Amino acid sequence: MDEDFRLESERLVLRPYRAGDFDDLHAMFSDPEHMRWYPSPNTRDDTLGWLERQIVRYRDPGFGLLIVEDRATGEFLGSAGPVSMLLDDVEHVEIGWHTKPGRKGEGIAPEAGAAARDWAFENLEVDHLIALVRPENVGSCRVAQKIGMHVHHEMDYKGLWHRIYWLDRATWEGRAAGTAS
Repeated sequence: MDEDFRLESERLVLRPYRAGDFDDLHAMFSDPEHMRWYPSPNTRDDTLGWLERQIVRYRDPGFGLLIVEDRATGEFLGSAGPVSMLLDDVEHVEIGWHTKPGRKGEGIAPEAGAAARDWAFENLEVDHLIALVRPENVGSCRVAQKIGMHVHHEMDYKGLWHRIYWLDRATWEGRAAGTAS
């Protein structure tokens, strides 16, 4: 994934992280309300590590989370995209999303998540995608459902209980072709 990569939807542009994104990311990841589903809000070092990990992922495995911007204005809206993840010794591709505080409830996460989902199925050799969501995070549970995922199972992940949402390629292809409900 090169620095010129762009994934566009009706209202959004998803593009690779850059060093200049630090302030926007840190404002989001250090916000206690936004990070209530995580062990704690990020420190500056945590956010820097997050940013650096995403940039490394663009080289190996070749994809990672992306910055979400307003297509019309370029305003930072959050982060979304596919991430390689190891769960129970099995490699999966997770679709993740974060919408910056003050912009939740505007359909940004489902739109960005759907764009990332479609890109992943069109460009990666995967038979399914997942999303890890804390059960009490009702908003993110709805996002997973809106992008076609269902609860596959639940598990402890890093000491926190998560629902593992799942979408297989055949179901996605059926919906894309208009043959699945």
